[in-house]
Amino acid sequence: MMKIHLPAVVPNEGARLLARRITAAYRGNLPLACRSMQVPVTTLQRLVNGEIVPGEELVADVSRATQGTIQRHHWRQDPLGGWLDAVNIQHAA
Repeated sequence: MMKIHLPAVVPNEGARLLARRITAAYRGNLPLACRSMQVPVTTLQRLVNGEIVPGEELVADVSRATQGTIQRHHWRQDPLGGWLDAVNIQHAA
């Protein structure tokens, strides 16, 4: 099983929320998350690493897979905490 890798620094709020989702819903199992989200393993890991900012299609895929909890603005927003810190609903929207 390939586990998600979390870099030392959280690059943006979208990456943080995605990592929390993969950790909570898929127990950190990156291939399982990829199959469920229908996004390649390398793409999900690069999103978490902050190496890429998703375009319209990828934003839509991630938003659909997370029931709209991760949206376009999250990828351009500074992180609101550490990797596994709880999400503050008032600030996440």
